[in-house]
Amino acid sequence: MRRRRGVVAWVLAWLAVLMLLALASTLGARVSGPCSDCHTMHNSQDAAPMAYGFTGSSYEAKSDPNANLLITDCLGCHSALDGSTWKDSTTGAPIVFNTSEPNYGASSDGGTTRQGLAAGNFYWAGQDDANGHNIMAADGSLSTAPGNSVGCGGDSCHNNLDRPYGGAGFLNGRSACTGCHMVSGSVSPSVTGWHHKDDAGPIVNTAEQGWYRFLAGHETGDGHGVAGLEDDDWEHTTSSSDHNEYLGSTGDKTDSQAMAREGNTMSGFCAGCHGNFHEQNTSPAGSSPWIRHPSDAVIPAGGEYTAFIAYDPLVPVARASLGGTASPAVTPGSDMVMCLSCHRAHASPYYKMMRWDYRSGDLSTSLSGCGVCHTKKN
Repeated sequence: MRRRRGVVAWVLAWLAVLMLLALASTLGARVSGPCSDCHTMHNSQDAAPMAYGFTGSSYEAKSDPNANLLITDCLGCHSALDGSTWKDSTTGAPIVFNTSEPNYGASSDGGTTRQGLAAGNFYWAGQDDANGHNIMAADGSLSTAPGNSVGCGGDSCHNNLDRPYGGAGFLNGRSACTGCHMVSGSVSPSVTGWHHKDDAGPIVNTAEQGWYRFLAGHETGDGHGVAGLEDDDWEHTTSSSDHNEYLGSTGDKTDSQAMAREGNTMSGFCAGCHGNFHEQNTSPAGSSPWIRHPSDAVIPAGGEYTAFIAYDPLVPVARASLGGTASPAVTPGSDMVMCLSCHRAHASPYYKMMRWDYRSGDLSTSLSGCGVCHTKKN
């Protein structure tokens, strides 16, 4: 009997260990694995350089080492030379740039074929300047961010993302991915090595955790970072209870910079470059204070909005406060419409980075996202 109890205890102990390991691999999104997956000590192996860069269509060896002993740069890690890879098989890094049209298979929520992760895919920006943020080449039609309300110099990220900013301050030298994702630099002395921060959360809302998806730098509340709940597969799969969660603010938006001062919100971060798009009219001629579609505005608790009660990953909402899990519910009267309710942050197959084909000649398709909130206008 004593021996049997010992065997049972041994089995239970191992099951507990395996459960903890499984839980850790699910919740922890920080970099893990051998250092050599990402770093090279001397940029040399078998008399050949180890460092390489990504050109937009291929990977090329570099004779000069990369900063921080890295084997490659942001897009070198987060790109794939096909259309089906959504996560790097070695590092586990999410793919944000496929060189072929992204096709990750049918979406798990019954929608159309998935063509990027939560923020979309930069492949689409390469197809059309109007489909995304241009991080590798100058935009063919825009000389500044639409809705830009600040001046930070002609080469700041407010005007482009494809070339390094040469001015003073924390944006000095930043471009492309690091225009938004502060993976290293001088926002504060602690803003280094964020890929190694413990962002297990569930809520990620501090510099010690690396902020939500490393987004920091604009005047977005204490610490200048974004707070949120990170989906563990970057929304490769989605459902009403399987998605990111975003923080919103109901504060004053009566000047173009107010939005950027309203806490650690995603829309506040967007407003750092697109501030004019969030301004509320102080003397409305009609019943609405909004002269543009509102962002971080509470969804009314009446009329057609009362039917918007189930979370749809196609049209995410922001919360006044974040819980520890992804909620399947939407609550009119407290939850908010936000920038990402309509747009993908990186790029999408659609005009103006929309989450659905707003310009489709088919009316039901063009209204498919609008109708999630405006339920009587389908």
